Amino acid sequence: MRLATFVVEGQECAGLVLPHPATQSDWVFDPALVEARLQLYASRGTSPYAVTRPPALGAPWPRDMVGLLSAGDRVTSALRRLDDFLRRFLEQADAYILQGAGWPVANVRLRAPVPRPRLFFGLVQNSPTVWRNTPERTHLNLFPQGHQRPQGSVIGPDDPILLPPTERLNGGWNPELGVIIGKGGRDIPVGEAMRHVAGLTIVSDVTFDYFRQDMNRQPGPHDWFEDAMSSWGDKKSDARTPMGPYLVTLDEIGNPYDLLIYTRQDGLLRDRSHTGAMSLGIERTISWLSSFRELHAGDVLHMGTMGYDGSPVNETMLASGESIIESEIEKLGVLRNPLALLRDESERERRVFVAPAVASLVDQGRTAIAAPDQWTPADARHFWTVFGNRRDDTTLPQRPYPRFLNAPATALAADGHSVVLPARATSLRIACELACVVGRLASCVEEDRAENYVLGYCVVAAIYDSSFTDAVIEPATPQERHLPAVYARWGDGFNIISSPLALPAAEVVGRNGVIEIDGLGGVTGETSIYRHQPAQVLAYISRYITLFPGDVIALGPLAEVILPEEETREAILRGYAQIDGIGSVRFQITRGQ
Repeated sequence: MRLATFVVEGQECAGLVLPHPATQSDWVFDPALVEARLQLYASRGTSPYAVTRPPALGAPWPRDMVGLLSAGDRVTSALRRLDDFLRRFLEQADAYILQGAGWPVANVRLRAPVPRPRLFFGLVQNSPTVWRNTPERTHLNLFPQGHQRPQGSVIGPDDPILLPPTERLNGGWNPELGVIIGKGGRDIPVGEAMRHVAGLTIVSDVTFDYFRQDMNRQPGPHDWFEDAMSSWGDKKSDARTPMGPYLVTLDEIGNPYDLLIYTRQDGLLRDRSHTGAMSLGIERTISWLSSFRELHAGDVLHMGTMGYDGSPVNETMLASGESIIESEIEKLGVLRNPLALLRDESERERRVFVAPAVASLVDQGRTAIAAPDQWTPADARHFWTVFGNRRDDTTLPQRPYPRFLNAPATALAADGHSVVLPARATSLRIACELACVVGRLASCVEEDRAENYVLGYCVVAAIYDSSFTDAVIEPATPQERHLPAVYARWGDGFNIISSPLALPAAEVVGRNGVIEIDGLGGVTGETSIYRHQPAQVLAYISRYITLFPGDVIALGPLAEVILPEEETREAILRGYAQIDGIGSVRFQITRGQ
């Protein structure tokens, strides 16, 4: 089957994509409307289906892609029966009755198959193209290396990639194989992983230097965290990641590791590659991710470039003002997007509202949270983290910008949460951190106004699992060595947040904090230790990345305790984190069965 998310008459829904025999073009069909029309057709006694009846779900159809995928095997089987039936019906029966239940794909607005993925994890350096010309590499650390993208980066087929004015445009893109989870799970064995895949799609991994220009203006050498922040920050920017056109189920594809990939610009071939060129495959990536966090239907993974990493595009190539980039993967279709350079900073809103996730907030009037007591951690779509933010950290040079990345929002939990350690966990670091919650849609916020976008402040008890670092084999690359520190707090509920939020008017500098484990003692710290305070971080991220109401920004540890593995083997560990005048949070830690 091929499935699509599309917009018709202002409504977004998910449907089946089939070739229409009368027009020889793709049509997209709304399952609910198709079922209603087919039942009408079968209701007359002279209908050939008056007795046998067309296939029906017998219940309301889920309206969006995540709903279809998460509804389980019953809905998937019904979709498959409907797909098979429709193919014959369009060829042999009264196709006219399906008018209004289906539309030519050319006449609707396609979205990304999953327009607002809760997990959007992109692998990097997952191909021999990265290391084959580096003779000093003696071995590879084979764990999935990648980053999480925010929902505001996602666009669909034909949506424009609008690049803000810059002093020097430099960047590129490459096609990547997208994997959409259909059946969620935890601790998924490698041999079972493909049963959790709903289908495949195309992701265009686009990056242009904006945050990276800031880094390049600073004297080197540059550390890995600022390099990752600038490179991946540009990938996380608004409307920067096309996905689509369809979700294609595995039975339509065959071997996912034997698909040709083509990169084109304005009709000219730029690169050819092959999905077999992966260092780590789909199965191992799913198994690894699910070893410390639950996967859910609609989560999206993209497997990294298989060929040339970032076919270069510069201003000369955009001299006409617009260019068309295409990412094609055999059996999955072609993902086309116009690439345009905005000439005027006043057009920034045009860039922001291209992203459907942002536009839908505006359309629904959900651009702000009214009061601090109306927010819970479940309202956070994105969880932003800051690294190297202590003034006493002499291992990283001081910079005028924060080193930010983002973690899955499922890593957040409410006060009193019981954290279940994965089997892989060994020693732990547990930290007290200051965080702020974004109160309203924030884009291009000036630093002197950033405080107005803060809904309130809170305390985070952050748990860092050292098992990621323990697994790294030296000598390692800087990325292999440091990325485990990013993953360390990604486990489900590993970041417990205090409530209610302290009012945004609270002075957050100069407050004492503590992290304490019952029976093992504690460590104190003070919020003046932070190089970059909340308003500075919020303003910097929002230069090119729209922050959503409810998003959480954590500033990093101000005090932390280290628990060796023998301590984490205890049945239950309890503790609390507190910052004077901001709040406190209690938590307990248990080990899974």
